[in-house]
Amino acid sequence: MLGPNEDLPTLIARKEHLEVLRYIRAHELREPSLVITHGQSLLGTKLSKNLGDDAARLAVLEQVCLAALDLNKHDLAEGCLSQLKDKVGKESTRFRCLLARCLEASADFDGAKAIYDQLLKDNPANLVALQRRYCIARAQRKEPAEVISALNEYLGQQLSDVSGWYEMAKLRLSIADFKGAAYALEQVVLGCPLDSNIHMHLAEVYATLGGLENLLLARKHMAQALELDGTNLRAKFGLVSVANQYLEESAEASKKDIDEHEKLVARELVKYGATAVLKDYKGTKMLEIVKGVMDDFTDNLESL
Repeated sequence: MLGPNEDLPTLIARKEHLEVLRYIRAHELREPSLVITHGQSLLGTKLSKNLGDDAARLAVLEQVCLAALDLNKHDLAEGCLSQLKDKVGKESTRFRCLLARCLEASADFDGAKAIYDQLLKDNPANLVALQRRYCIARAQRKEPAEVISALNEYLGQQLSDVSGWYEMAKLRLSIADFKGAAYALEQVVLGCPLDSNIHMHLAEVYATLGGLENLLLARKHMAQALELDGTNLRAKFGLVSVANQYLEESAEASKKDIDEHEKLVARELVKYGATAVLKDYKGTKMLEIVKGVMDDFTDNLESL
């Protein structure tokens, strides 16, 4: 078993083939060449060697099969599939999932989808089938509504998949559904609360939506992005922009909707952001141009 201080180069140097493959699986690394090299070292070029542990052998066959598809080595993938079929049977979920992946790799999307549909009839919570149906919809360049529907089905069963929510955010943005994108990015923030760029993207979506409430949220997330990464220049520009946008919309709003304290905070954030941006450009050829832009924001603050 892997020790607490084991790393991939050490395992490779020791030629501990099974441990290398376990490490790659455990850390979800995409290393298809390594997988094939060490998988064939374990099972032989014909994949017929017995490891003395059926569960480990099946895991290696699955891993090598997917790696072979990644490198377009379809003969090797078919060999793995044949070995799996002999061991687990053609009706097993394990075999059918891999068969569908092979069909996907051969661009037989209809055949693969038929298998996933049957798997979902057998078990509506089959996450692999739900995920792959979404991937097929993307690969076939289906209408955005159909792709979003497929991803919604998957996320309905796997709410904690941060990458899935990020995909959803990008899809929503592609059809200008900013409310949907904001919701999806909020889910990403829950999973990655320390990612400066995610907070920044979410702030930009709220700023695009507009309105005093959304602009307060935009300001909050843009400030959080800077708190997490003080070198994030885009977030510094963004803080100036969203704070100024809040002041401009406040000037047009009714008095009962205006919070004077929030306006004061917004003014200070514009000043703070402008100073931070100019500091980053100090000593560069762009300084005068950027200073002119920042002056446009700061010169009329008191009138807003």
